[in-house]
Amino acid sequence: MFDSPVVSVHIPLALRSFSGGHDAITASGDTVGEVLDAVGHEFPAIRHYLMSPEGDLNPGIAVFLGARSIRELQGLKTPIDLEEVLSIVPVGKG
Repeated sequence: MFDSPVVSVHIPLALRSFSGGHDAITASGDTVGEVLDAVGHEFPAIRHYLMSPEGDLNPGIAVFLGARSIRELQGLKTPIDLEEVLSIVPVGKG
């Protein structure tokens, strides 16, 4: 039933108040966007910080898949493999 990979999403200290104090959240999805949607579903307060109303990543946020920025890859459509790590990094005001 769970065909999508489950990944660990690292939450920076600045956003932990939106994630119930968690420093990492496990979420499932086939793409980075699906994983971030799953995180936002579990913790709605973080969704508004991460995503614009249009569904794009806010400019003040960077997301890394392993060591690479998703902006260098396919953005929110970047595919997820098993045992990946996503890191959310605030880079300025969004």
